[in-house]
Amino acid sequence: MTPQQTKPKHLRRWILGAALAIPSALVNAQNTPNTPNTTDITRDLVLSITQVCKPMSRGGRCALSFVQTLQGQASIGDVTQSCAPGWLAHITASRGSVEKGGINRSQAVVCGHTDPEAAIRALLIACDTQSLGICQDANDIDIRWAFWSPSETGVQALPRNQVLAIEQLPQAARCQSPVPLIESGTCPPQAAVLLRQSGLR
Repeated sequence: MTPQQTKPKHLRRWILGAALAIPSALVNAQNTPNTPNTTDITRDLVLSITQVCKPMSRGGRCALSFVQTLQGQASIGDVTQSCAPGWLAHITASRGSVEKGGINRSQAVVCGHTDPEAAIRALLIACDTQSLGICQDANDIDIRWAFWSPSETGVQALPRNQVLAIEQLPQAARCQSPVPLIESGTCPPQAAVLLRQSGLR
């Protein structure tokens, strides 16, 4: 057999191999999803405690809030702490009266705790530390708590890079009441019991 006779066979084998490879490549391309993996997006969610200030034209007040963003995304306001998954809580407390020289207010936030009671205890300590005991001797309180984790159902759909309403989070609860606590529509019995167990009057 001469070299001229063997060359066409090699060409035929190469053409056949190339033809067989093409459908496989097409199948792989068709099976590649065009949409992003939502599980990866969920894992990339982060929660921060952020100080957000209103413009001076609106009073210029600053407040500590929770802000949810994607990993690497710049957050609104000034980030003071990054949160691990767990229980978070927020308190606004006031003491005094207009008749007795004015009303003093304080707020505090905590996050990343293993259970709601631990979060509330840490919250009260943080508030008293920052305000020289206003929370311990408050006349009125507004406490909210909830659970946050990037793997929780519904968390991914919550707003990003804006103040996050705690009521939107899983297992959210709230007590707004004079102190000593009064059970009411704004402070349900279960919430009041938990707050008393955590050290609030």
